[in-house]
Amino acid sequence: MNFAWVWGPENPSLDKVARLAMNLRGADAEKLEILLERWLTGLGYDSESGHYFQGGFSVAVQARGNGGADIVFVSGRQDVAESLGEAVDEFYEQVLQHLTTASVTWTEQPLEL
Repeated sequence: MNFAWVWGPENPSLDKVARLAMNLRGADAEKLEILLERWLTGLGYDSESGHYFQGGFSVAVQARGNGGADIVFVSGRQDVAESLGEAVDEFYEQVLQHLTTASVTWTEQPLEL
């Protein structure tokens, strides 16, 4: 999936976009679903794009279920690294640190200018 924009109230179209893909597997399915739903509920949601957003980042949930999730974190503006860092920190605090049997792979996507 190619994201050329980040949804959010202050940044509908940007010149620079960074993406970080996360692949999570092997978690307790019920616990992961509860944690993901709680985290996503705390974010804004754009029904047109299907993206969740907060501040300078958005989140595209590509797949979830059966103890796994594929999520892409997207950020733009001049502070893409800071925004992605905040997104990952928040995700860790609200979801990952509460899982004991999961493995996570992070893949940095090329920066789009």
